[in-house]
Amino acid sequence: MKRKMIATVIGMLVLSGCANERETALKLDYIDEQWIVGNYTSEKKATIGVETVLEACTGELTTTLEGELTVRDTVVVSRPPFTNIGDDFMYKAVTYVEGDQLYAVCRDMVSPHLQAEVVPSFPEQIVTAQPVDRAPVVLPVSPADKEAFLEAETLQHHPFKLVPFRDAVFSFSQAFYGEIEIAIDGWPPLFPLHMFEPASAGIGDIQMMLASSETESLPYILMRYGDGSVSSQPLEVTFDAEMVAPRFESLEIERLPIDTGALMPDVSYPVFALHYEKDGKPETSEMTFTYREGTFSTEEDRDLRQQFADEQLGNQSASPSVYVHKRPFNFDETLGYPDVLKAAGTDFNELIEAVELAEPVKRGGETGEYRLLTIVDGLKGQQFAISFKQRSKKRDVYITDLLSEQTFKLTSTGAETFFSYFPQVRK
Repeated sequence: MKRKMIATVIGMLVLSGCANERETALKLDYIDEQWIVGNYTSEKKATIGVETVLEACTGELTTTLEGELTVRDTVVVSRPPFTNIGDDFMYKAVTYVEGDQLYAVCRDMVSPHLQAEVVPSFPEQIVTAQPVDRAPVVLPVSPADKEAFLEAETLQHHPFKLVPFRDAVFSFSQAFYGEIEIAIDGWPPLFPLHMFEPASAGIGDIQMMLASSETESLPYILMRYGDGSVSSQPLEVTFDAEMVAPRFESLEIERLPIDTGALMPDVSYPVFALHYEKDGKPETSEMTFTYREGTFSTEEDRDLRQQFADEQLGNQSASPSVYVHKRPFNFDETLGYPDVLKAAGTDFNELIEAVELAEPVKRGGETGEYRLLTIVDGLKGQQFAISFKQRSKKRDVYITDLLSEQTFKLTSTGAETFFSYFPQVRK
């Protein structure tokens, strides 16, 4: 929902002097029952409250975390989609980090960067601790590491026969936040070699080995993670988006010495030399690794994203989702038509105002086929039971807040507005 929408309605009531005299029906809040809470870094069931996680990084943000860093638990909350359309899915992850101060570091579905804020304390349930370097450290590779690659199922059963270069191996530690960019003669592929985030600090060191697909004439990157899993991906650099990526005939790879303990930010380190044939002539290319530190969002970034969302009238994330449904939403199934109806359109001012201006009453009406009304506004929402009372020329609409059990009656105009958004309910 555009946040200005509700603010405008409430502002009108304040100016009219009504806000202090009446109970308002519209009270959007975090609905615990709609969210699944999980601990990313532990198999234990998370007991941290939904509101604690969702409120993180909504205040004053910082773009610098001072001191030596220790990553604590990561808590993830997710809201499964209510309907088979799936546009109400939401998630947010919060990693608690200890440095010179205590920090909450957040990842959500809106920002391309992490957000961070200083917090006075951690929730009591935060127990794990994993020290982490700010930049990846180059590590020695043991014979056992090489053998693990050669015996990996990914290598043995790859759809293209991969020939590993057992000495073309590189190992590095986890870093706090950033990515390693890989390039051949300065040309990068579409994706970085590896991305670091605080939440993944506990997965352990990472090894990589290069291999060659003779069928495709392409180098492949094999990545081995702390849990022993191995992934593979072809290395196709982008010289020109409209051209086929260059091929490497008769490829041989040489591991180059690297004189550093840690990969300093924005410094390109030659790591491998690729020897191959091109048009029947020998060629050599250089593969470099460059570590790029991650960028934290500023408050200005956050406000601009919200402003942009508010201005996009056709953007679902800028407007509320309002449903009437026959039975409660739950995690085991998603509802579809005709069990759930979604208010059509992108302008919900009149519908929200109809709920806002409803009058408190002592009792409701009779339950119909559609028994429930749910409003979803970003991370917040509200749930009502709906009931009706048929009169000679009109049908009254009552809504009962499921949390407070307070019942409200929509005004005559509000009832007509409600039925204009949900004409099937009038029948």
